[in-house]
Amino acid sequence: MNCHNHPEKEATCACVGCGKFFCAECTAEIHGKSYCKPCLEEIMDKKDEEIKKAEQKPTQVFMNAGGGASSSSSSSSSSSGGGNHIPPYPRSSCLLHIVLLFFTGGIGNIIYWLITRSRRKEWETQYRR
Repeated sequence: MNCHNHPEKEATCACVGCGKFFCAECTAEIHGKSYCKPCLEEIMDKKDEEIKKAEQKPTQVFMNAGGGASSSSSSSSSSSGGGNHIPPYPRSSCLLHIVLLFFTGGIGNIIYWLITRSRRKEWETQYRR
Protein backbone atom coordinates (compact mmCIF):
# COMPACT_ATOMS: atom_id res chain seq x y z
CA MET A 1 0.00 0.00 0.00
CA ASN A 2 1.26 3.47 -0.85
CA CYS A 3 0.73 6.80 0.91
CA HIS A 4 -2.41 8.70 -0.06
CA ASN A 5 -0.44 12.00 -0.36
CA HIS A 6 2.87 10.57 -1.62
CA PRO A 7 2.22 7.69 -4.08
CA GLU A 8 5.94 6.98 -4.36
CA LYS A 9 6.28 6.24 -0.60
CA GLU A 10 5.19 3.14 1.28
CA ALA A 11 2.31 3.68 3.74
CA THR A 12 3.18 2.98 7.36
CA CYS A 13 -0.23 3.30 8.99
CA ALA A 14 -3.88 4.12 8.46
CA CYS A 15 -5.60 7.23 9.83
CA VAL A 16 -8.12 6.49 12.58
CA GLY A 17 -10.36 9.34 11.39
CA CYS A 18 -10.69 8.75 7.64
CA GLY A 19 -9.21 5.26 7.22
CA LYS A 20 -6.79 6.26 4.46
CA PHE A 21 -3.20 5.00 4.42
CA PHE A 22 -0.33 7.45 4.95
CA CYS A 23 3.44 7.54 5.34
CA ALA A 24 5.20 8.61 8.55
CA GLU A 25 5.52 12.22 7.31
CA CYS A 26 1.76 12.63 6.85
CA THR A 27 0.60 11.29 10.21
CA ALA A 28 0.79 12.23 13.86
CA GLU A 29 0.41 9.77 16.70
CA ILE A 30 -1.71 10.82 19.68
CA HIS A 31 -2.41 8.43 22.56
CA GLY A 32 -1.27 5.50 20.44
CA LYS A 33 -3.56 6.33 17.50
CA SER A 34 -2.43 7.67 14.13
CA TYR A 35 -4.19 10.62 12.52
CA CYS A 36 -3.62 12.38 9.22
CA LYS A 37 -3.15 16.13 9.39
CA PRO A 38 -6.62 17.11 8.04
CA CYS A 39 -8.37 14.79 10.53
CA LEU A 40 -6.16 16.09 13.35
CA GLU A 41 -7.03 19.70 12.46
CA GLU A 42 -10.73 18.81 12.41
CA ILE A 43 -10.50 17.21 15.86
CA MET A 44 -8.61 20.20 17.26
CA ASP A 45 -11.22 22.60 15.84
CA LYS A 46 -14.02 20.60 17.49
CA LYS A 47 -12.18 20.66 20.83
CA ASP A 48 -11.64 24.42 20.54
CA GLU A 49 -15.37 24.91 19.94
CA GLU A 50 -16.22 22.74 22.95
CA ILE A 51 -13.87 24.77 25.14
CA LYS A 52 -15.38 28.06 23.95
CA LYS A 53 -18.92 26.75 24.63
CA ALA A 54 -17.90 25.56 28.09
CA GLU A 55 -16.40 28.96 28.92
CA GLN A 56 -19.59 30.74 27.82
CA LYS A 57 -21.96 28.59 29.89
CA PRO A 58 -23.01 30.09 33.24
CA THR A 59 -21.79 28.11 36.22
CA GLN A 60 -24.24 26.29 38.44
CA VAL A 61 -23.92 26.22 42.20
CA PHE A 62 -24.68 22.89 43.84
CA MET A 63 -25.42 22.54 47.53
CA ASN A 64 -23.85 19.77 49.54
CA ALA A 65 -25.36 18.10 52.62
CA GLY A 66 -23.80 20.70 54.93
CA GLY A 67 -25.36 23.55 52.98
CA GLY A 68 -22.14 25.11 51.68
CA ALA A 69 -21.66 26.06 48.05
CA SER A 70 -19.25 23.89 46.08
CA SER A 71 -18.75 25.80 42.82
CA SER A 72 -17.49 29.22 41.89
CA SER A 73 -16.51 31.14 38.81
CA SER A 74 -14.92 34.43 37.90
CA SER A 75 -18.09 35.42 36.04
CA SER A 76 -20.34 34.66 39.01
CA SER A 77 -18.06 36.40 41.52
CA SER A 78 -17.89 39.54 39.40
CA SER A 79 -21.68 39.71 39.15
CA SER A 80 -22.20 39.18 42.88
CA GLY A 81 -20.58 42.45 43.85
CA GLY A 82 -16.84 42.03 44.08
CA GLY A 83 -16.43 38.60 45.63
CA ASN A 84 -18.05 39.26 49.03
CA HIS A 85 -20.25 36.21 48.68
CA ILE A 86 -21.24 34.58 51.97
CA PRO A 87 -22.47 30.99 51.75
CA PRO A 88 -25.80 30.16 53.39
CA TYR A 89 -25.92 29.26 57.05
CA PRO A 90 -25.51 25.47 57.40
CA ARG A 91 -28.67 23.70 58.53
CA SER A 92 -29.34 20.13 59.51
CA SER A 93 -31.84 17.97 57.65
CA CYS A 94 -34.90 16.74 59.52
CA LEU A 95 -35.31 13.81 57.13
CA LEU A 96 -31.71 12.76 57.68
CA HIS A 97 -32.29 12.81 61.47
CA ILE A 98 -35.28 10.49 61.07
CA VAL A 99 -33.35 8.07 58.83
CA LEU A 100 -30.40 8.04 61.24
CA LEU A 101 -32.75 7.43 64.16
CA PHE A 102 -34.16 4.27 62.59
CA PHE A 103 -30.96 2.85 61.08
CA THR A 104 -28.41 3.64 63.77
CA GLY A 105 -30.53 3.54 66.90
CA GLY A 106 -29.95 7.23 67.63
CA ILE A 107 -26.13 7.13 67.69
CA GLY A 108 -25.96 8.51 64.12
CA ASN A 109 -28.13 11.45 65.20
CA ILE A 110 -25.66 12.42 67.89
CA ILE A 111 -22.70 12.19 65.52
CA TYR A 112 -24.54 14.14 62.81
CA TRP A 113 -25.56 16.81 65.34
CA LEU A 114 -21.95 17.19 66.50
CA ILE A 115 -20.71 17.53 62.91
CA THR A 116 -23.40 20.09 62.09
CA ARG A 117 -22.61 22.05 65.25
CA SER A 118 -18.90 22.20 64.40
CA ARG A 119 -19.73 23.37 60.86
CA ARG A 120 -21.95 26.09 62.27
CA LYS A 121 -19.17 27.24 64.62
CA GLU A 122 -16.71 27.35 61.71
CA TRP A 123 -19.22 29.34 59.65
CA GLU A 124 -19.85 31.79 62.48
CA THR A 125 -16.15 32.39 63.15
CA GLN A 126 -15.46 32.89 59.45
CA TYR A 127 -18.42 35.02 58.37
CA ARG A 128 -19.68 36.80 61.52
CA ARG A 129 -17.50 39.82 62.20
